[in-house]
Amino acid sequence: MIHRVAVVVPACNEEQRVGRCITSVAAAIASACAVTGMTGTPSRSTPLPSSATPEPAGPGNAAAAPLAGAQPSPPAAPVVSTPLHVTVVLAADACTDRTVERARTAWAASGLAAEVARLKVVTGTWRSAGGARAAAASWALANSRPEWIASTDADTAVPAHWLTHQLGRAAHGVDVVLGTVEPDPSECPVAVYRLWQREHTLAEGHPHIHAASMGVRAACYERAGGFPPLECSEDEALVAALHRTGARIEATDRIRAITSARFEGRAELGFAHHLLGLAQLAGQPEKAPRPGPAQPPRPEPAGRPNGARFFAHRKNT
Repeated sequence: MIHRVAVVVPACNEEQRVGRCITSVAAAIASACAVTGMTGTPSRSTPLPSSATPEPAGPGNAAAAPLAGAQPSPPAAPVVSTPLHVTVVLAADACTDRTVERARTAWAASGLAAEVARLKVVTGTWRSAGGARAAAASWALANSRPEWIASTDADTAVPAHWLTHQLGRAAHGVDVVLGTVEPDPSECPVAVYRLWQREHTLAEGHPHIHAASMGVRAACYERAGGFPPLECSEDEALVAALHRTGARIEATDRIRAITSARFEGRAELGFAHHLLGLAQLAGQPEKAPRPGPAQPPRPEPAGRPNGARFFAHRKNT
């Protein structure tokens, strides 16, 4: 059973979105603790909270409102271990803005007790998502000895049952949980959103790999060599290594996260770069809206093809 968890979050000048990320991660921690009851006896009957993901509340959003979206219904509450302690490690990569301050403000607002969870900020100049993510994981392994490492991004909001689901699957012998992500419908133009949906399989057993929503058993992570210090595709490299070591890997759409739909990202070939390509294909302006009030709901396409051939290269921002 899992008792210690680390959540790694790379961030490079994300003051406008990191508050939403930290708020959602804190909610996922609180949800996992509520399911376990923090009494030493796992709960088998407590229903999971709503899987709706927060939407941006504007710049410096230390708090966020629920986003009504197409999240799948969460599964029945799994059995997870108690007591549970979570260390969130934010790797501030060459930040020159108020990313760290906004993250700490959001964390303080969560009200999580120190005996349940803590936020640790590590700073450096890795200048890559892979380098920052690896540094966060290395700090956690050296200082908090986690049994499970979850990963997301500073411009991403995870659902409330994000950790609960991962720990439940770990309790059933799964070594790696690969979630899904989708661009924030409140930021993404309708035509771009439709094109993105057409090339993605949002279902169980999907073919995608997103470091913005994944988790791995710490022993398997170390055996595979961890995240390589790449500007992008560090998650794909890690999962390839995990396959080689015989890790039991499960892909699920049950922990779908919402990520930024901006067209100007941090990695040259990252998620934002891919959305920009879709925008150009759709003849849209080459600038996505800033975080703010939600736009009208996105219509669901009449059909969406499935299969690996519709999987276009995409990476984290």
